[in-house]
Amino acid sequence: MTEIAAYNEALKSGQYQKPEGLLGKYDNARRFWEDEVLGLYLRPYLKQVVARKKESGGGVRVLDLGCGSGDGLEFITSISNSGSLLSEHNTKVIEPDMLESYKGIDINEGMLEQAQSIYGDRPNVTFVQSSFNDHDFSNEEPCELYLANYGTLSHNTDQQTVELLSNIARHSKDGAIIMLDWLGRFAYEWQTLWTMDFEHNQWMDYAISYIYSNGGGEKQQELAHFPLRIMGRKEALQIYRQVRRNVGEIITLRKLADRSSLVGRHMDTAEYNVHCQPLRHLVNSLFEPNQCTNLDEALVHYVPGDGFAEVNAYYHRLAVCWNHLVTYTRALFGESKPPEALPETPLPLRRSLGAMKNVARTASGMKIGTPRTSLVEPQLAYCLRELEMSLQKGLGCGHGLVAIFEVVK
Repeated sequence: MTEIAAYNEALKSGQYQKPEGLLGKYDNARRFWEDEVLGLYLRPYLKQVVARKKESGGGVRVLDLGCGSGDGLEFITSISNSGSLLSEHNTKVIEPDMLESYKGIDINEGMLEQAQSIYGDRPNVTFVQSSFNDHDFSNEEPCELYLANYGTLSHNTDQQTVELLSNIARHSKDGAIIMLDWLGRFAYEWQTLWTMDFEHNQWMDYAISYIYSNGGGEKQQELAHFPLRIMGRKEALQIYRQVRRNVGEIITLRKLADRSSLVGRHMDTAEYNVHCQPLRHLVNSLFEPNQCTNLDEALVHYVPGDGFAEVNAYYHRLAVCWNHLVTYTRALFGESKPPEALPETPLPLRRSLGAMKNVARTASGMKIGTPRTSLVEPQLAYCLRELEMSLQKGLGCGHGLVAIFEVVK
């Protein structure tokens, strides 16, 4: 299968090893932006699951569909509890003794070998080589959380996804949560693929070329390509309606949201859109300790796509707020004039401007280290992340379109 060949190429590149920073699968943007955004989306629902399990006894069971290297295990056990104080020892939603079991399913032997080498010594963790579409849910106890993150469902046809969600809903108990995502149809990274013909243009020809975004053009030409489903809001809702026709009202869509609108993997490759800027590299640099980022290069120059008014309106608003915040931060360092006042300043931007003002004031009084690179720039990255989360509309305008469902029986 071309998909397996492509992921094996990624493994051989060495860029799938943990941890990374400026490059690779586990770069700073993955760990401090994407993983944390997914955690923030999931947290309120996961807290409800944990609260119910604490009342009834027992722990949380997790099934990770398309688990790859077992990233879902680290993801769900690292989600912070917003109510926790900094002084508390335990600040995670799922405390160590609350995870009853984690089971990862993937078809790729190489990815599972990596997962086994990292997590295989844990007694409550198992990995199974199989297609998750063939998984027999009737042979095991229902789980409280089902994961299929980072574009996993883009490997499926819509009918496969409908059947998978229907099977999970039938088998699960009341309160179970399903979190999944697809590649976003209107990601700026592949603007050349934008279309409103949802019936005939459902797939993109994908390559994991971002692992060579720092060079290696000849190698990129040799990479395996494979089809992945790109998904917009309208199509995701259609799948949801089909599942409801199959199983009734026992499944409810709780959230549909975009992630990585301007920092997706292929922003740096510009493989599918020549107008892309290497903004993921810039965000990686903002998060990187002891590295000073050229903030002038962090300004977004968005080029709209003809005929996509709603999509362009979202990206334009995000770019305006993003650039205003970056320019304001540059002005704090004396690198530019303060930005001109906006006709309308959204609350998330007002909060971010206040946060940057406060952190810059704090940094100016620090006499050790390099406050700009260790304090101010990471805070700017978090504020940019907050803008994306607050302004997104779940249209498919990101590298990923995230869906969270709850089983209600």
